[in-house]
Amino acid sequence: MCAMKASDALSLCNCFAVRQAARQVTKLYERHLAEARLTSAQFSILVVLGGGRRTMLELAKTLVMDRTTLLRALKPLQREGLVRSTPSEADPRQLVFSLSPAGERRLEQAEPLWRRAQKEFEAGMGAREAARLRGALLTLPMDD
Repeated sequence: MCAMKASDALSLCNCFAVRQAARQVTKLYERHLAEARLTSAQFSILVVLGGGRRTMLELAKTLVMDRTTLLRALKPLQREGLVRSTPSEADPRQLVFSLSPAGERRLEQAEPLWRRAQKEFEAGMGAREAARLRGALLTLPMDD
């Protein structure tokens, strides 16, 4: 039997704390983004594609998502005509994803909603502390 109490183990577990925080933050952002009919993952995809065309591999790497999860998020965006895919010129077996004009409009609609979510998060945590946390999270070592 383990000598550590569950409450102690959870309060000391980095993974639990980060996952719990991620669920809460996701809930906050999705409450705002719902008005644009987007999840936080879909918003992130649109933002990345707003910067230019990307292959599946490039998208997955930028978003730190496995391909199955990424495909699950992309499918509704493609069905709604927000994201389009075309064969790569370099390798026709590989798809390249881009925003459609409808995707650009949806992204424009969602950006002020995202800003409201940012403000709410920073109001609860403090802008300086939020920036510090974001900086720390973005410097976490990543598997390649």
